[in-house]
Amino acid sequence: MILVFPVQRIFLMLNTLTADIIELLKINPDSDLIVAVGNSFRSDDGVGPYIAQGLERIKDLKLINAGYTPENIIEDVISLAPKRILIFDAADFRGKFGAVRIIPEDKIPQTTLSTHAIPLNVITAIIRQSIQTEIYFMGIQPKSVCLGEGLSEEVKKTADQIIEIIRKSILK
Repeated sequence: MILVFPVQRIFLMLNTLTADIIELLKINPDSDLIVAVGNSFRSDDGVGPYIAQGLERIKDLKLINAGYTPENIIEDVISLAPKRILIFDAADFRGKFGAVRIIPEDKIPQTTLSTHAIPLNVITAIIRQSIQTEIYFMGIQPKSVCLGEGLSEEVKKTADQIIEIIRKSILK
């Protein structure tokens, strides 16, 4: 999970997916990569892996479920050399539960205030040294990141919407 402070309310979303986010979710399987991040044993922090599970059966979709160790997928991402990467993770930006925001890299703390051993912006900096790619952090506001399996109703609803939009964009 990413902790993002301070919050600038000029970003996206109140409680539904905005047109900007829906546009980003239109995936080109030839050039895009989806990276799902999170810990499924910490409630809503498992939203990334949940999205990955919902998409894993789509043929030709480039998808990496990094779980809670995204640092382990750096070489895989570089070898795929995608033109665009969408990273899905829980992010506490003090929004409504289930809200989605595009989190600018400079708003992701460079310390490990998250559930990851290495901050995501450090991982993406390493990737950018090897390949030219656009990277979008799609943060989903968790309701709870306490120990326990399963997503809250609000976060699950958002994740299901994301899965459906991506599925439709690929399976036109």
